[in-house]
Amino acid sequence: MPRDNANRPATAANDIVTVCTGCYSDCAFCAHINDDGSVSARMPVEGHPHRSASLCRRGRRRLNAHLDPDRLLTPLVRDTATGELVPANYEEAYARIAQGIEQVVERYGAPALACTTGIASRASLYFHRLFAALGSPNVYSEVGACEDARLTGWYHTLGYSPHSDLAHTDYIVYLGRSPLDAGDPHTVNVFKETLARGGKVVAVDPRRSSTGAKATRWIGLRPGTDLAFLLGLAHVLIEEELYDADFVARYTTGFAEFACAMAPYTPEWCADTCGIDAADVLEVAHGLGEAKPRAVVDCGLHGGLGIAYVNSTQTARMIALVNALLGNYGKVGGNLNPPFELELGTLDPERFPAPPVPEVPKAGSLRYPLVNAEEGLCTTIGESIELGEIHGLVAYASNPVMGYGNARAWTELVGKLDLLVAIDVRMSETARLADVVLPDLTALECDRGVGVEGATFYTRKRVLTPPEGMRPARAMAYDLAEHLGVGRYFTFTLHDLAQAQLAPYGVDLDELYDRGWVDTGIPVPLRTGEPEIRVPAGKIEFASNLWEEAGLGRCPFWQTPLICPDKEGFRLISGNSSFGNHTSVDHTARKHAPGSAAADAYAAVWMNADRAAELGFADGDIVEVYSELGSDHAVLRVTEDLHPEALFTNASPGGRSGKHAARHTAVPGQLGVGPFDHTPLHRDPVTGCALTQENVVHVRKV
Repeated sequence: MPRDNANRPATAANDIVTVCTGCYSDCAFCAHINDDGSVSARMPVEGHPHRSASLCRRGRRRLNAHLDPDRLLTPLVRDTATGELVPANYEEAYARIAQGIEQVVERYGAPALACTTGIASRASLYFHRLFAALGSPNVYSEVGACEDARLTGWYHTLGYSPHSDLAHTDYIVYLGRSPLDAGDPHTVNVFKETLARGGKVVAVDPRRSSTGAKATRWIGLRPGTDLAFLLGLAHVLIEEELYDADFVARYTTGFAEFACAMAPYTPEWCADTCGIDAADVLEVAHGLGEAKPRAVVDCGLHGGLGIAYVNSTQTARMIALVNALLGNYGKVGGNLNPPFELELGTLDPERFPAPPVPEVPKAGSLRYPLVNAEEGLCTTIGESIELGEIHGLVAYASNPVMGYGNARAWTELVGKLDLLVAIDVRMSETARLADVVLPDLTALECDRGVGVEGATFYTRKRVLTPPEGMRPARAMAYDLAEHLGVGRYFTFTLHDLAQAQLAPYGVDLDELYDRGWVDTGIPVPLRTGEPEIRVPAGKIEFASNLWEEAGLGRCPFWQTPLICPDKEGFRLISGNSSFGNHTSVDHTARKHAPGSAAADAYAAVWMNADRAAELGFADGDIVEVYSELGSDHAVLRVTEDLHPEALFTNASPGGRSGKHAARHTAVPGQLGVGPFDHTPLHRDPVTGCALTQENVVHVRKV
């Protein structure tokens, strides 16, 4: 492997401009190394394209991941005699992986290999290259684990998933999303500013989240009925002529057919289906209609709009169409056109030949043709394992056993593999089951290359010296390539790659590293103006043959959730909280002090006060949450801030979906319910997503 120039010294100790890699916001901060070895973030970094006032809780938690006493520091291999994971050196680990990969290829062919990447996987480019060199197209982004349904709905309606111009919006509706619990600091600030200047924010969510508590209105609808609420909004907007007729005439087709299809979804029908008042539907529809085009139904991220229900794709489609009725695409205060970004240069193919593109389709892509194969499909890996299409899996910075659906089902699925490799910073549920575990560096212990925002380049710079002997993930890809005979495709360094990416724009790499970002000065076009519609028809289709062929109708229609609670049951829903907001970040046992607010949050389930009184429960009771999949114990929190048919648990794992998922059983005395503990592994027929909130649970006092 050639010498990598990634570990260049910073221009000044304790004054290193870098970005957080906890999500795709890439918030800039100046890293300060304290005397005790911990890292503090000094913000804002004036002039940086990702300037932010502070880091979110997720980002702050990642700052000192290097000090975690339980982080992985050495490779582990499974002892064939005892079945236990035991320490090994890198060469032993690589030899075991190479042998496993070669056996899979010999028995089943290269397309039987797959790789998953997570939100922290900034070296995913190298694994794409490695697997292509081996002849497999099966490298999957983590996006599909929580957003496939949302993205599929938007991509085939508008052509992309837009960003709302929240800084100028007068009326915004959040469906199943709480930016105050899980948003980046910029979104949080915009939320506050919207309210401060008199804008309206409506939170539509079975739970009154932090956003619902601060919003202008909270509407606590029945879980799984977001689609019905949107159908009701469309009905009112059309019936009362509150829609943007000019936009509809110029940029859409099929409106007359759509209007007829929406006729049955009256406010009264919507109220009955959603478990709310008809006045709620009318209020929101009127608010949106009066504020248009400076009004949006936010496109959402996860939760009910991501993958939770069998109707989630239809829900995303309806959000796009309601926004079309508002005529807000390309408008100030509406939904912005796609951002302008420089196209990065590429490596010289003469000096650094690229492997041939595998000719076979990615596993799962033919079964789910509407899903963007580059971004989605990761949860379909389980189905591919069941069908005998995948026999070897590398989980890089990802945790399929915990994050892709029911942990018990996924434990059984990965047990069918001939080879399972995990690359992670800490031991995860997937790593516990792996044949080989490789320790990754933390986000601040290695450079992560060049990023681009608009016309500005920036760097993700190393801040800390990694533990002696440890390798970054990209180096592992190089090493494995050598062991597998494809090292010829890995003769470039990170420095070479960065120079190639910058070359078309004449940006000096040393200047970029020294400062942290460089503005090219290229004019960036406005994101408002003529709306960009990137579907083949060139117009937004209110009535679509494509969707009809997918089983979702030419026009949207109401789809009942796959599983609905009986009279005595609840739907177990999950969401973010102020104590944890992403399973890929903190996916092992919690280390919060017993009795702390965070520990209490993970140990608790919420129940509506009226239902609790009906069942004879009181706040603080220890209850058993049970289903056909098992049972867990938790502390009951009684609240007015939850729909009566819902039981709420924190999105971060607890109970059997936490540390002990691989054993399918809770530790005696351990309290908490994991979000997937009681959800069977059902798959969305359109996207292949795991339907993570299609469940029914019951509760009894211990």
